Amino acid sequence: MQGGFKPSTSVGTRVAGPGASAIKYDILTALLATSARGDAVEARLALRLSLVITARFNWRLGTFAVGQRELARMWGVTERTAKREIAAMRARRWMRIDVPAARGRVATHRLDLSAILDSTRPHWDAVGPDFAARMAGVPEPEASTNVVPIRTGDTSMPEVDEFGWHQAAMALRAQDPAVYEAWFSPLRPLEVDAGILTLLAPTQFVADYVRTHFKTRLIATVSAQNKCIREIALVSG
Repeated sequence: MQGGFKPSTSVGTRVAGPGASAIKYDILTALLATSARGDAVEARLALRLSLVITARFNWRLGTFAVGQRELARMWGVTERTAKREIAAMRARRWMRIDVPAARGRVATHRLDLSAILDSTRPHWDAVGPDFAARMAGVPEPEASTNVVPIRTGDTSMPEVDEFGWHQAAMALRAQDPAVYEAWFSPLRPLEVDAGILTLLAPTQFVADYVRTHFKTRLIATVSAQNKCIREIALVSG
């Protein structure tokens, strides 16, 4: 893996070993960008979570165990407010209780980095196109190298369109020509409605595979070209 991070709930396998430091900085960068640009509630939560991650997060285990009193002191709030903030982060699926609190022991929380990065994605481009491309350009962790893609024989670039798909396709091809040729080149834009870009795949298999393995990359790349698009729908025909 080079220069980026594809979110996974299996945090320990993604943020340890070579390149781990860069991944950690990318996660914190995404959160801090959200703290600077998000709405008031999202910004506050992102900033407070950034402090917890920096000060108390165990990257190897993917967890942190901090009591409400310590959180309140770190954040400069009451313990009641600290409890509400953690509950709000859990409601956003940024974290979940991994080990419940017991007598003499605080609860251990596990972060869901996939949910965190889904929330911060709208702000990646503000950091810079290199950051957005890096965050979007890493293959999904569950992608299998032994799946044979369906090839249509048409790997030409799509025509310029009103949706931003042409520019996104060029970016996707630059990120990984082999993946673009195998999976993205057969896709065709149909419409944009309520911020959702609908892409037509040649078969249901291609639609399902792209949705499962590359949807996060697609959303980030397309939204970098057309900020009105926040979601991707894949259909077959």
